[in-house]
Amino acid sequence: MESKEKKIVWITSGLLSQFSSTWKMLRKAIESVPDEYWYGTAHDWSYSRTVYHIIETQKFYIRHTPEGMKWGKLLKELNTDDKPPEEVYPPKVILIDFLEKTEIEVTNYIKELTFEKLLEKDDFKWFGSVFEKLLYLLRHNQHHIGELARMLREWDCERVKWT
Repeated sequence: MESKEKKIVWITSGLLSQFSSTWKMLRKAIESVPDEYWYGTAHDWSYSRTVYHIIETQKFYIRHTPEGMKWGKLLKELNTDDKPPEEVYPPKVILIDFLEKTEIEVTNYIKELTFEKLLEKDDFKWFGSVFEKLLYLLRHNQHHIGELARMLREWDCERVKWT
């Protein structure tokens, strides 16, 4: 039987590989959208808002508790109701930097997990374990990246390739 140390390396390497793929796709989605569409909307959800949401949510789920999260740190305006996206959400260059910093934080969070910590239940009561929370976060990222890809397709822009 393999040791717990080998198992955690195998599991965390797999998680990091999958997160890395979502980050590449997200970065491509940011780079591919023409500037005139960056603040574009499809129904009530803007492109820039979706990108911001994906990144900020990653910061939320690598915490040990949902309590105390300060949402909207990079927003120009915290009251987003009835405001156009360009008055609320940052430009591409700021969100690429936000993504890069978040990648490092998520990577460090995952690398620091032990086998026991991965199986523990933290204060996110709606998940059975930290492992389940990370799987949820991967699904969350990919769901919203799919929305961005769809918007690019509808606007006849360069598509995001699956990585």
